Amino acid sequence: MIKKIGLGFIALIIAAGIYYFTVGSAQITQEMKTQINNQLSSLEKEGFGIENRKIEEEKEHFVISFDDTKKISSFLFSQGIQINAEDASMLKGLKLGVDTHYLPDVYSSVAFDIYPVTLPEVLNTPNSNNDKKVLADINKMLKKKSFLIHIALNKTANAFKGHMKDINETVNEHDLPINLQLKSLHFTGELKDNHIHTIEQSLDNFTIFAKDEMHIVLSDITSDYTVTGKTLYDYRTHYKVDNIVANLKSDVDVNIKGIDVISNSTVDKNTASGGIKMTIADTHISNQPNPYDLKNFVFEIKGSNVDITAMDQLQKSDLSDEKVANAFLKKIFSKGVHFEISELSLESMVNNGQKIDGFDVNAQVTLDKNFDVLALEKNPLSALQTVDADLKLVFSKKLFELIAQQPQAMMALMMFQPKDENNKKVYSLELKDGKLLINGKPAM
Repeated sequence: MIKKIGLGFIALIIAAGIYYFTVGSAQITQEMKTQINNQLSSLEKEGFGIENRKIEEEKEHFVISFDDTKKISSFLFSQGIQINAEDASMLKGLKLGVDTHYLPDVYSSVAFDIYPVTLPEVLNTPNSNNDKKVLADINKMLKKKSFLIHIALNKTANAFKGHMKDINETVNEHDLPINLQLKSLHFTGELKDNHIHTIEQSLDNFTIFAKDEMHIVLSDITSDYTVTGKTLYDYRTHYKVDNIVANLKSDVDVNIKGIDVISNSTVDKNTASGGIKMTIADTHISNQPNPYDLKNFVFEIKGSNVDITAMDQLQKSDLSDEKVANAFLKKIFSKGVHFEISELSLESMVNNGQKIDGFDVNAQVTLDKNFDVLALEKNPLSALQTVDADLKLVFSKKLFELIAQQPQAMMALMMFQPKDENNKKVYSLELKDGKLLINGKPAM
């Protein structure tokens, strides 16, 4: 569930409990109250509970509880939040307090303060004395509304903005104080046709500190999400992290700079195509006595011909049932899926003061419409009959020499010698009809 928390959690809250019942409410206070009242009733039919409602002239308070997570999963999915039934089940028992203010300022038709008041059941069941202490610390934070998000909808009901309250809290884990800090999380967005159309977010700083154990800092994080079509699979996202610093007890210090991730997806005739590209400008790892630096890492992968009807069904299914999951995966691949690693590369690295040029990998993989994930697990060699692949690996001579010194690689390199091309070491791998060729020679 942790992956659902953080920047993406804002979008989930907007879609699930806030924006849904405020769209179109840029009218007088009484009309807004009527609209919210109607939509709260609708939310109760979607698996949510509404508790402790108190209505005043210009404000009101209520609590949203996550009761029927199967219904909630379907609702969130319909609102553009790709969360499957298994992940949604981990939200069961979560309760969010909501303080509503009508016409609070020049910008807003309505504004909300949203904050957790009860943790999900999966996090609210301590298994040890230490768990009880940690839970007690977190419950104190909940009472202080430490994790509060403020959201305001504009008077024309086509845009919103907000922020998360700065956090500076400490939890004691096995008598070790762990400090959590979050500073300046802000977001803005646009609404179109009763759905989130765009959302932009920025976070100045996120820090975890435990004395003599770890100190992790993420700085200058930004993200944006844009809907580009009519389905859940028509979108573009862009994430950037300027700097990550991690000092760990194991005497390994890591500094990563310039992380940039772009992803996109489009739908045509019920099949989705998309890709993701990640670049990292610099990585420094201080692992004494062998520190090293990595320069310009790139990973780009694309996929096409994915059946979105099967994807929708998979999202709504219980993935803990292996047979059900595999059946839907088979449907997803039923049209013959193609993957391409356009680039997997490292420009260079510095090891013990020596600069070494890096590597470059690209690949094409096509899964036949008869590809079966379950068969792959039971009999990999047989399942390879439904996979065609071409892979090319290019290493600088110095990097290849470094790899060749590793005991794990010696045997394989003795069996399969690389080709020399343009002063580089090259391997070409081809998989077709269940047969693998390495530089044109049979490997199996």
